[in-house]
Amino acid sequence: MWTNSPHSGKTIQAVLLLFWALYFSLVLGSNSTDALKALGLLPTDWVFASGNYAMVRTVVGIYHPPVWVAGLFYTGVLVWQAVGAVLLWRAFAATVRQTQHYPQAAYQALTVTIGLWAAFILADEFFLAYEMSGLSATHFSLLIAEIGTLLVFRKE
Repeated sequence: MWTNSPHSGKTIQAVLLLFWALYFSLVLGSNSTDALKALGLLPTDWVFASGNYAMVRTVVGIYHPPVWVAGLFYTGVLVWQAVGAVLLWRAFAATVRQTQHYPQAAYQALTVTIGLWAAFILADEFFLAYEMSGLSATHFSLLIAEIGTLLVFRKE
C-alpha cells in the first residue's frame, strides 16, 4: 500500500533520478558506439548502436554543410549527454544519501538535460527536422517528462 510518509516523496525522487541516470547512460552508450562505427573503429554489424549519427547527417544535410559539421554537432551532443549522465548519477547519490544539497544537485542535473531537449527542439525547427516522422514529438515528450521530474523536487 502506498503511504504518504515523508520518505515516500524522497523515494520517488530517487527512483526518477535513477531512471534518468540510466536512460542518459544507455543513450550515451548507444550514441558513442554509433560514433565508433562511423569512425570505422567498430564493425558495421555492431548491434548496440543508435543510428543517430546518420540521422544527424540527414538533418543537417538540408543546408549542404561540410561533412565535419554533422560530426561536430554529434560530438557536442555526446558531451552534453555525458555531462547530464554524470550530474544525474551525482544527484541520485545525493538524494539517496539525503545530503543537505540534494535538491540543488537534482535541479542542476535536470536543468542540463532539459536544456538538451530544448536545444533539440530548436534544432528540429532550424533544420526542418519536424518533417521527420516522430522526431520532434519524441524530443517534446522527453522534455515534458523531465519537466515533470523536476516538479517532484519543488520546495514543500
